[in-house]
Amino acid sequence: MRKKIVTKKVYKERRIAFLILLIFLIVFLFSLRFLNLNIFNRGTETVKIYFFDEKSKELIFEKRTIPKYSSIQEKTKRLLDELISGPKSESLKQVIDPKTKVLSVDINKDEAIISFSKEIKNRVLEGVTGEAASLYSIVNTVIGNTSLRNVSILVEGKKSDLYWNSISISSTLSFFSSKLPSGKKVNIYYFDKNYEHPIVVEEEISEPKDSIEWAKLIFSKLKAGPDSSLTGKVYKTIPDEAILKDIKIEGDLIYLNFTSDILNYRGFGSSSEYGFMYSIVLSVTEIPGIKRVLFLIDGKVTETIGGNFDTSKPLTRWYYDLNPPPEGMYGYPIYYIYKEGDDLFLTCETVFNKSKDEANVIYGDLLKPPSPLLTLIPSNSKLLSYKISNDIIKIDLDIDLASIDSITKEKLFLKQLVFTFTDALNLKEVDITIKGKKTKLPFGTSIDKPLSRDSL
Repeated sequence: MRKKIVTKKVYKERRIAFLILLIFLIVFLFSLRFLNLNIFNRGTETVKIYFFDEKSKELIFEKRTIPKYSSIQEKTKRLLDELISGPKSESLKQVIDPKTKVLSVDINKDEAIISFSKEIKNRVLEGVTGEAASLYSIVNTVIGNTSLRNVSILVEGKKSDLYWNSISISSTLSFFSSKLPSGKKVNIYYFDKNYEHPIVVEEEISEPKDSIEWAKLIFSKLKAGPDSSLTGKVYKTIPDEAILKDIKIEGDLIYLNFTSDILNYRGFGSSSEYGFMYSIVLSVTEIPGIKRVLFLIDGKVTETIGGNFDTSKPLTRWYYDLNPPPEGMYGYPIYYIYKEGDDLFLTCETVFNKSKDEANVIYGDLLKPPSPLLTLIPSNSKLLSYKISNDIIKIDLDIDLASIDSITKEKLFLKQLVFTFTDALNLKEVDITIKGKKTKLPFGTSIDKPLSRDSL
């Protein structure tokens, strides 16, 4: 009897020990899985993780040793974790915010669809070159170490038009072996909060290969909205429902073809629809050779987009389609200064006059901004003479620049002159002299050569 009791006791203890061992093994295996470790790998392999060399402006790889994975998803995740952790060499730059998380990796044939947390949008490198370095470090690290050929990037599981501010990620990306792109400065027209004043903001895009790509990048910029540093000062006008299908250019006319989703947008009033149309028209007609814009819906002309304005005909720059000059008067776009808090921005108004003595009338209007706008051109200054030859206007001024007390104001002063004369008279450059002489301005800006919109 005693032997039976002992046997049962031993059997029970063994069962308990076995259960404890089983539980420990399960927890251990799950821990390995959670830590992305694989004890069943077939050894290790050397991979190339791409980072940015700021001196050479190139992507340079560091070699890392990682476990071999049977799953391409697990391997891709590990590659990205290595990339996010940053370079070991002090000569290379971190390309991704280290707080970024890889939320998921899905494989579709030869394409990796990678979803990152919102921190991927945090800029860690400057300019278009830095943005390209960050984006293509991801693409090259994945494609360069796997059999995959394409990468799609999502943010919090959703498609995004731009990676940070300038480079499109709306389509798939492939291995990048060329020189990292430099940026191109462009003028993007946002609006004030009441959609009354178009606000010119200098932005940077990657160098476009043609006018169609240029227009696509401009639209992506407009839809993404201004930089976070301008929050509460400058406002985007493009709703999420505005999905651009394709673009076509014929002569000076650009066709912007939208999906019908925009017709379902219920947020348009007369002011916001006006802002929507003219932020696009003004920004796109900054592209050389583009003078007219026609909005299409699913390839067809539509009478109106938001119910307030006629879009059945091409729209031209500066509102003449919606707000033509009164009979017997002439209209000119005049650039003034819009102030929001301590910040100054370039803006524009269409001004109507009876006189057609263009240059003198235009300069006179520059001195008389409508409220609440400002001008940086002194009211006692004078246009002594002007001459138009080919695409250049030469202007000689009698002007006291003592009121220009910062480099920002100096640049805006010149932009007022150059943007107004080139836009109003359809010219390319403005050649400025002060009392017949070429001179440096108070903060060192040279006017030795004719100035264009791009040069400022």
